Amino acid sequence: MAVLAVMGGLLVSGLAGAIAATLLGFWDLPGASFSAAASVVVIAYLAAPRHKFLAACTVLILGAVAAWMILEPAWLPESYRGRGAYQPTHLPIIATYLGALIGLAAVLLLRRASGRNAGN
Repeated sequence: MAVLAVMGGLLVSGLAGAIAATLLGFWDLPGASFSAAASVVVIAYLAAPRHKFLAACTVLILGAVAAWMILEPAWLPESYRGRGAYQPTHLPIIATYLGALIGLAAVLLLRRASGRNAGN
């Protein structure tokens, strides 16, 4: 069930992040990747029946590798603020990794608040 929760969270949070970024006038890819990365790390922690922190770290590492393979290199759309067509950028991967680190920080706060010891 934890795997299904993580996959569902990835889909829902990625779509929500893309919609929010678009509504705010930003590029949707970094918005989607940031929110998806942050939420799947937290969801993995919450959904894992045991070894919650290990599950969150595992999802973070696997997600970082998958994101690198999917997002690097990324290219800006041709209509991006008058720049030339298709400029290379690292913004989506940076947003993804930042989201994952913020998700891990949230997990650490949750872990501290719940009083979990190093074995959980």
